[in-house]
Amino acid sequence: FTFVLCYVVLAVAVSTATKSSTMFGLAIGACVTVGGNAIGAVSGGSLNPAVSFGITTVDLFNGGGVVMAVLYTLAEMAGAGLAAGVFKVTHAVDLDDDGKRLAEQA
Repeated sequence: FTFVLCYVVLAVAVSTATKSSTMFGLAIGACVTVGGNAIGAVSGGSLNPAVSFGITTVDLFNGGGVVMAVLYTLAEMAGAGLAAGVFKVTHAVDLDDDGKRLAEQA
């Protein structure tokens, strides 16, 4: 889920080639809605590692552990990193020959 959300945000809000000035909220909101529905049964709909750590902290009082929250956070970070890497490869048109963003030159 994190990969999809990060990639969509980068594509509709950051990229000069694919930026949308009107529908970016719909695209991002759709990703959050679909993600929440898709993983709701797995993680309780927690799409944010900070929320997961809050739930885990409360669960510690009931004898729970922290391991799953750490693994979940690492998976979220890996998904975000992968999305950034794929975005950099697929949106190379946003860069000039020196590797600088075209928007920075204006």
